[in-house]
Amino acid sequence: MEITWLGHAAFRVRSGGKTLIMDPFPPELGLRIAPQQAEADLVTQSSADEFHSAVSAVSGKPLALDGPGEYEAAGMHLRGVRTTRRTQEGEPQQWNTVFTAKAEGIVFCHLGNPDRLLTNKEVDDLGSLHVLMVPVGSATGLSAADAVEVARSVEPRIVIPMLYAHPGNRRELRELAPFLTEMGVREPEKQSRLTVTRSNLPDETQVAVLQPTGALL
Repeated sequence: MEITWLGHAAFRVRSGGKTLIMDPFPPELGLRIAPQQAEADLVTQSSADEFHSAVSAVSGKPLALDGPGEYEAAGMHLRGVRTTRRTQEGEPQQWNTVFTAKAEGIVFCHLGNPDRLLTNKEVDDLGSLHVLMVPVGSATGLSAADAVEVARSVEPRIVIPMLYAHPGNRRELRELAPFLTEMGVREPEKQSRLTVTRSNLPDETQVAVLQPTGALL
């Protein structure tokens, strides 16, 4: 399985000749998804926020998933777990959908952009994870300390930080460094992509920092 970070909260996962793109973003972000990486068989959207749901930026004829439930598609078994976001009195309830997917014996999870810690039930619903994509710099989401607490409650083998300030991203986001400090790790060497197999999973949780591949506008 090959995991590429497109930028912001968007990931491209390749497995068995099929492609999943999670939380695609529009060009208004300041980046665009390169054409050679934009084609997909499947898209997941964690919320209706345009920077997490730009299906129009994905080419091909992907099946789009945006809600809770269990799905079989593109050779993967997926599950959406819906979490609530804080709303002001009188405003409609906002939602965040956490997606897990299993392929090649690897279970990976995209947290979306929650603004609170997961409940014990939600953690149980996610099950045993190998790879966790966690937002660490959202201006409207988890603090760095909360992101670490979520990661430790889930206990994945690999943590991939996302949704933090990086070149080309015009959104108001915090830096990566506070999360790494809270995790008690030095920033590892950035990778252009991450290849994950059952045989190369680390015994203890490791942080993998990926280079965003979105093209600057």
